[in-house]
Amino acid sequence: MPKQQDNHIYASSESVPEWAKKPILGFSTWSTQLLDNVAGYGGKNISPWFNEKNILDISNTMRQKLPRYEYINLDSGWSNTCDAYGRWMYRTDLFPNGLAKLSSQLAENGHRLGIYILPGIPAWAVDHDTLIKGTTHRIGEYTRQRKQGNVFKGMTYMPDVHDEVIQAYYDSMGDLFASWGVRYVKIDGCGPGSGDPIYPDLAPDCRETLRMMGQSFKRHDIWVELSWYLDPRYADEWATMANGARIYIDIESYSTRTMTSASRVLERFQYVARWPRAVLGPHSGFYIDLDAVLVGMTTPWNARCIDGLDSDLLRQSYIAFWALVSSVFCIGADPRLLPDKYIDMLHHPIILDIQQSGIVAVPLPFTDYWHYRQVWWKRLPLSALSSTSSSSVDHYVVCVGLFNTCYYPITMNNHSSLASWLKMEIDFKLSDVLQGTTMARITNVWTGEDIGVTIDKYTTWLEPGECQLLLLYPILD
Repeated sequence: MPKQQDNHIYASSESVPEWAKKPILGFSTWSTQLLDNVAGYGGKNISPWFNEKNILDISNTMRQKLPRYEYINLDSGWSNTCDAYGRWMYRTDLFPNGLAKLSSQLAENGHRLGIYILPGIPAWAVDHDTLIKGTTHRIGEYTRQRKQGNVFKGMTYMPDVHDEVIQAYYDSMGDLFASWGVRYVKIDGCGPGSGDPIYPDLAPDCRETLRMMGQSFKRHDIWVELSWYLDPRYADEWATMANGARIYIDIESYSTRTMTSASRVLERFQYVARWPRAVLGPHSGFYIDLDAVLVGMTTPWNARCIDGLDSDLLRQSYIAFWALVSSVFCIGADPRLLPDKYIDMLHHPIILDIQQSGIVAVPLPFTDYWHYRQVWWKRLPLSALSSTSSSSVDHYVVCVGLFNTCYYPITMNNHSSLASWLKMEIDFKLSDVLQGTTMARITNVWTGEDIGVTIDKYTTWLEPGECQLLLLYPILD
């Protein structure tokens, strides 16, 4: 029987299940669905490139090369109709053996299946006035007003009222997804939110519907992810209905040939601090989502990296920041097309330990007007680092990330005078991040270098787009 929950997702920190005590690691399909001019990909939500066979191939690759990644999420396009009870139904042209069979095969590799839906009631169910399973009521009784259900007009409708019948509808949807073995549901186009920096709140207020949906899915231990650009003023409410929330616009550049850009990566740093840390972390089972990690996908027929980024320094900064703030971490590159050097970045054991801690880093006060010099830090118990044997007298370690976010494509040529001019000195005082001491032994996470003992202040110079990710082991003065 599914677990019973009250209207809050978890009544207390003690009731947070183990699977929700860390942000997810996985793969999601959307970024590659946009690549219409890359052979074997594209199709968006109409004719998506993925199907039963290639998802199983990806699972096999992940098991071998990315063994700590657990989720495989099918984005928009896996469904284009509903069943007789008005619930989202998979496409048999893509999944002829059904999602239950697929999830069972994924589970053999240690993977969990994810799907994509929209808030509200699908327009197909409304148009066909389907019966609500387990009741004598029909969908049409609850959608007479045709209220917009999400940011995409005409795709779903909001229930006219939210009562026990509508809860029964969403409960039956959760039951169906659970019968398929689904363990992750992304709900897109949610509001307040789902806009852009100029008009951030384009979606209707979906909170009442999302509470019901979250309650139904959590009964089956399904991770609930809300998207996109959710309003942080409602963070305490999002945390009661979901496990993750996208905090900004899509990271994809929506090119048909490349995946993202430096600006789309670096501009979202500023949005993290707007979210209150009190609602984030393992104690709540709720985490921010900076969107997909689009590092390293390389087409083998021409050995061309199509991620849209210009340097490995920037790629390391991308991965490091997502790990520092314990963002939901789903790669968007097809794992089968990742060269070994990018596999090593994406499966760096200490980087993953830092991300899996679930603790969000905070910034030190910015020291320049444009906030190009950024220092973020968080304190971790030593037990969070399964891949290091170092010790600390206070049984904790501090993780510090230093970033030069002043980056333009022209600066990728490190021999140019502009790149040299934009190289920046970045520093921090140890007393700002340590408790009761100003001395620490420091190691560089990316290089593995033991920097040695540092007293009072740490200083380094960083190229445009470069970062240093450090571990500080305090030493008593």
